[in-house]
Amino acid sequence: MPMMNAREASQSVKHRLMLVGPTGSGKTAQIWTLPGKRFAYVFDPNTLPTIRGCDVDYELFLPEVHEVDWSLKGFNKGSKSDRPKRAPEPTLYKDFTENFNEKYDAGFFSQYDWLILDSVTFLHRSCMDRTLWLNGRYGDVEDISDYRVVGSKLTDVFNSITSLPCHIFATGHLNTYQNDKTKKITTEIYLPGKARNIVPLMMTNVWMTKVEEQDGEMRYYVRTRPDPRGLVDIRCCFSNLEIEEDVTLERFDGTGGVGALLELAEKEWNNGTNRRGVAGRTGTRDSAGR
Repeated sequence: MPMMNAREASQSVKHRLMLVGPTGSGKTAQIWTLPGKRFAYVFDPNTLPTIRGCDVDYELFLPEVHEVDWSLKGFNKGSKSDRPKRAPEPTLYKDFTENFNEKYDAGFFSQYDWLILDSVTFLHRSCMDRTLWLNGRYGDVEDISDYRVVGSKLTDVFNSITSLPCHIFATGHLNTYQNDKTKKITTEIYLPGKARNIVPLMMTNVWMTKVEEQDGEMRYYVRTRPDPRGLVDIRCCFSNLEIEEDVTLERFDGTGGVGALLELAEKEWNNGTNRRGVAGRTGTRDSAGR
């Protein structure tokens, strides 16, 4: 077999994009902008109102009412708990993995340009519920071993997902906390165990979303570079993007936003335009926020 050289590598990019940010910062709305045929696994109950009218096939994975443990638990020594007559079996994660494996074996995903997961936060939650139930602790507070198991499983899931022949688009949320001793504030992707470190490494781009009000108008941005004082897990495979890019959707017609940003950035990169900012766009901001 002849030796390969990166200069001769295909210019086409299989995007594996994860958008992370607060609720309401425009992550799910970017599904409208992804070019080509799309299939979505929907775990977030707020997804459908956002993509209603969008040309995207989907399957819905939300917990059934009977799966939810509504009982209260006591945590102090000698406290009591409302023990249900039977522990409800959460099957959402099991149903999803069976569905994915069936579709994978049948070559289902090869007909799509994009596989969408919205959101990884709720997928994580369903895996945790299943883990606790299998260990006879459903409804109890999670401990460190639970996070390790779930983190390992989610890493395996993304290993399979990122091997698919289509682009990947996933959304997630952030967790911010302050160290009681050092008072240092840390922002990280809301994922358990080793998935917090490994899953971002499987993605070609991890961008953080934010929303700001400017002159009475809401503008939506993605940050494409790590924030030394915030989320450091941000990564970008294009060096010709600004640190912050405006992805506000003026119309929900499939134009603009993250989809257009990816196409323009890749086009300029392939044409050898290796510089900050993609030509012909407005609303970008440099490292000083200008």
